[in-house]
Amino acid sequence: MAVKVLITFGVLFAAPFCIGLFPVRFMPGEENKKDPVTVYLTGFLLMLAVFQLLAVPIILMKPWGFPQIVMLYSLLLAVLSAAGLIAGRTVLKKMAEAVTGLFDKKGKISWETFIYWLIAGGLIVFQIYMAYTHAFFDGDDAYYVAQSVIADQSNVLYRILPYTGLTTTVDVRHALATLPIWEAYLARISGIHPAIIAHSLLPLIFIPVTYLFYFQIGKRLLKKDYRKLAVFMILVSVLQIFGNTSIYTNSTFFLMRTWQGKSMLCNMVLLAVLWCLLSLWDNRGEAKKEKQTGWWIVLCAVNMTAAMATTMGAFLTGLLIAVVGLVIAVRDRRPQVLPKLAASCIPCILYLAVYMVLV
Repeated sequence: MAVKVLITFGVLFAAPFCIGLFPVRFMPGEENKKDPVTVYLTGFLLMLAVFQLLAVPIILMKPWGFPQIVMLYSLLLAVLSAAGLIAGRTVLKKMAEAVTGLFDKKGKISWETFIYWLIAGGLIVFQIYMAYTHAFFDGDDAYYVAQSVIADQSNVLYRILPYTGLTTTVDVRHALATLPIWEAYLARISGIHPAIIAHSLLPLIFIPVTYLFYFQIGKRLLKKDYRKLAVFMILVSVLQIFGNTSIYTNSTFFLMRTWQGKSMLCNMVLLAVLWCLLSLWDNRGEAKKEKQTGWWIVLCAVNMTAAMATTMGAFLTGLLIAVVGLVIAVRDRRPQVLPKLAASCIPCILYLAVYMVLV
């Protein structure tokens, strides 16, 4: 049991951090290279994108291919983590220097700011606690969670209809969005039932990760004014807690259907798109001729993660990137950004092409 706990910790925390060291190495500025949150978030997105790239071909070609997914994905995570550690040695060194510098400095924080952050942290912990202790039932569980259970218990990938238990042809509408299979993978390596993974474990991961994206976006928008940033986090938390005005709001999905792809798309992936775009142009990195390779890698990974969450996600993220790209091109008179943004959407275009051919 202890070994499985360590493996699960490695997949959800250690592996994303190690993988994130690689793209962060190619990001401009010293700040990103010293920020463990940036490293973890980029690695988390890349980890999900790699699963999507691996799982879709196996789902389409091998009906009983779940063991191959488990074996190959575990191997890929180990290889990518090792590569990230090797390529990101300079990032780790700068991060260690930054941590040492924190202890050397005698900076002071006002009591007002401290109280604001205490409230923000308390509200986030409250949401995590309520999501964990109050497992909300949803009708979609009859399909999505059931597909995770089927994959984990029978190794069959989208060839059994959960409603009847009868065999069927591959369900193209759902099979190309592989989040339920990723949940089955977590169940297989941890020994925890897929339903518990979905309802209890994933809220402990997705809710904090979503707020880390809010934190990173707030830093960009508020120019690192941590007092205002704390207020921003409080406001976002209050809106999420009291956002259950209907069953269709993103707040309802965020806290009551956290494990579903629709929730992951509207609460995490779209935030990741905004974070990448703000990071690409808010500091005018390209105008300074600084390398932005790392951010382009992450933006491509976000597009693949959107497709992993839901088939419609590939279209919606591409549409968001297109709209933002047009605004940037007109505002800054820089039409040369459009081909780069279009190139970042190539994974989504290929994904949608496969979907259209199979439907």
